Amino acid sequence: MKKVLTFMGTRPEIIKLSPLIPLLGERFAHVLVHSGQHYSFAMDEIFFRELDLPAPQYTLGVGSANHGEQTARMLARLEPILLDERPDMLLVQGDTNTTLAGGLAAAKLGIPVAHLEAGCRSFNRRMPEELNRVVVDHLAALLLAPDEAADRNLLAEGLPADQVQMIGSSAIDAVRRNQRFAEASSILERMELVPGGYLVLTLHRAENTTPDRLPGIMRALSEIAQEHTVIFPVHPRTAQALAQQSLIVPQPIRACEPLGYLDTLKLVGSARALLTDSGGLQEEAAALGVPALILRDETEWMYLVDAGVHVLIGAAYESIRDGARGWLRPEALELLRSVQAPLWPGASERALDAIAQYLDQ
Repeated sequence: MKKVLTFMGTRPEIIKLSPLIPLLGERFAHVLVHSGQHYSFAMDEIFFRELDLPAPQYTLGVGSANHGEQTARMLARLEPILLDERPDMLLVQGDTNTTLAGGLAAAKLGIPVAHLEAGCRSFNRRMPEELNRVVVDHLAALLLAPDEAADRNLLAEGLPADQVQMIGSSAIDAVRRNQRFAEASSILERMELVPGGYLVLTLHRAENTTPDRLPGIMRALSEIAQEHTVIFPVHPRTAQALAQQSLIVPQPIRACEPLGYLDTLKLVGSARALLTDSGGLQEEAAALGVPALILRDETEWMYLVDAGVHVLIGAAYESIRDGARGWLRPEALELLRSVQAPLWPGASERALDAIAQYLDQ
């Protein structure tokens, strides 16, 4: 039986891999390795239990650090595992430092790399995630692209067409698989919220937490919160940036601690709309039928914007203010909700088939 090693270490990776991990265990000798990029496995253990996933065989516990140091720790701790396990393929997802370290370590040892969510591009090289995804795509032997735009990006960069498989996005499968678990969440009752009566805000990207952006973003969000109930689970990076810049979350905004995935799924799924700079939540919101106003100047998921499901409103004070005024009107939100999102479920099964086909060559 062929052996596949999956390397992941952030909660978005766990979410997007959650529909694929059980399938890998059925079809291959599967080894799961947790890098600990954001949390230790002890912090993520409830995540695995909630999503009914097997525990990793290895946990590296690298923790937070600067990009170079963190990536170096992963390389040093992953390489002996690869040498010992000798997998036939290493699978990574997305654009994190875990993705980069996994791709580098395997490629240098001659182990083929499969990259789930290959070809996504913001075309903003100031984003560390953009650098990670580009490098891993050029290291990988199997490129699992989520959509036609990603497929075109890979071919435009000169990558061989026979290495590219367009399979759809596993995020859609993850929402559909995990919605049943989220039904048990009591987040609305705990926060005394009525479905459709509030907005959800998430903000965490590095470029949006800088001193030249964050004050303007918070000012615009404060004005939005004068007219709408805004629920804001505050990401640790954002909390740190607010403290360093002597900023506070404006009082009308209802800030709370970060939420687990199932609470987030229930909260977003019941919201009137989502305000976010997250990549993963854009697809999750589309799968849940919730419009998103994206607090960025570009997105990797332009197919949802082009389809009229979500809207890019930028990250400057004026653009957020004007975008919210226009798109949070009931008739504008109804227009966004009326659009059928061009979703393509079944990516996990197609990824599995592509890996099996590659390994059977």
